[in-house]
Amino acid sequence: MKCYEEGHITMATVVDHIKPHRGDRKLFWDRGNWQPLCEHHHNVKTMTEDRYVEYKF
Repeated sequence: MKCYEEGHITMATVVDHIKPHRGDRKLFWDRGNWQPLCEHHHNVKTMTEDRYVEYKF
């Protein structure tokens, strides 16, 4: 998805959790919370968007 937005096509190699599951098994297995990403964009998202966000379960 992110690669395509940048104008190139890369095979997705990681299933990313849109909202980090933080150990919540229900959220972990919720397919509506999954998105395909290449490893690079998954790592960028994890280290920027997901790093310090707190989620309440």
